[in-house]
Amino acid sequence: MKKLLQFIGWPTVAGILFAVILAQYQQINRLGAVLSQTAPAQAIRNASESASLADAVSKAAPSVISIHSTIRQQIQLPPADEIPPLFRNLLQNIPAERSYSSLGSGVIVSAEGHVLTSLHVIEGAEDIEVRFGDENNNTFIGAAKLVGSDPETDLALLKIEVKELPPPIPIGSSDAVRVGDTVLAIGFPSQELISQKSVSRGIVSALGIPQNGLPIVEYIQTDAAINYGNSGGALVNADGELIGINSFIYSQSGGSDGIGFAVPINKAMGVVDQLIAYGEVTPGYLGVITGEMLTAETSQNFFGRPDVSGLLIEQVTEASPAELAGIKAGDVMTAIDGSVIADVIGAVDQINRKAPGQMVDLTIYREGETLTIPVELGTGTTQYRIPQLPAN
Repeated sequence: MKKLLQFIGWPTVAGILFAVILAQYQQINRLGAVLSQTAPAQAIRNASESASLADAVSKAAPSVISIHSTIRQQIQLPPADEIPPLFRNLLQNIPAERSYSSLGSGVIVSAEGHVLTSLHVIEGAEDIEVRFGDENNNTFIGAAKLVGSDPETDLALLKIEVKELPPPIPIGSSDAVRVGDTVLAIGFPSQELISQKSVSRGIVSALGIPQNGLPIVEYIQTDAAINYGNSGGALVNADGELIGINSFIYSQSGGSDGIGFAVPINKAMGVVDQLIAYGEVTPGYLGVITGEMLTAETSQNFFGRPDVSGLLIEQVTEASPAELAGIKAGDVMTAIDGSVIADVIGAVDQINRKAPGQMVDLTIYREGETLTIPVELGTGTTQYRIPQLPAN
């Protein structure tokens, strides 16, 4: 009997142990499944929370204001002898000018009440009025006067005198902007939503000049929606810092097609500094004509070595700041104030940002030597050659 019980008992005990282990294994699997479903959901929630740009908006939006202007425009009629007699009396009753209201946005960039906006928002304006709100949704209305403007960048600087002035916007650096960066466009998009400030989100799509015939500005291109009324508004980064002034869009529909352009803030603040100091923008002038950037092939052809990079100076204008400093035709300009030259327009812009009378250090390659030559900039018209874009 004892042997029989031993024979029966061990399988029974083993079966019970196996059942317990199996049950534990199933519970662990179920727990793992629950955790695997919960963890991604929690990760998504955490990612969603971390991806919010509400803090950036809170920092930048109070400094963005609405601009209203009344613009008068002359109506040009043909000479009377060119108008058919039947219509002469009718056209005589047509006013010689018309007025209309313009809506745009602006950005407060100083504690003294300087407002940066697009020139086309207020160009030809008879009256300029700004509106902004506080945290309690109270709306303040005040007059603004024009400090100065720069047609080359389509920028204008206003000054407002109000007691309850919103803080100036935090200023970032457009030199650090990269394609793919997250950006926000902030402005007032329509007449009907005049009290509603709008924020749209996008990325930096490209950097550079969009097409021939535009001012020499290395625009920031973005797919953040820039609609009517947003001109002159703020383009800010994910930290709420101003990196550009929204200027214009490319659109076949009249609305935002996801191709908007902003003037880089480093360029814009150079305009601000000159307008505050002089009331006009007079870019620095060097007095050289350069070609395109050297390549390994052109470097080999000109200098017998493939590693000379920069801009070949083809001509130096007589009595220009460059000639007075000792710059010669055949020199290669490799850096400006220690910043390596990456393209023609970047070099032109770096010189133009400075005012006449300011000094600039040019790094020059000449006959196998590298020289640093200080130049005091003057006034004049910059000349350059850039590659022509193919026709559409």
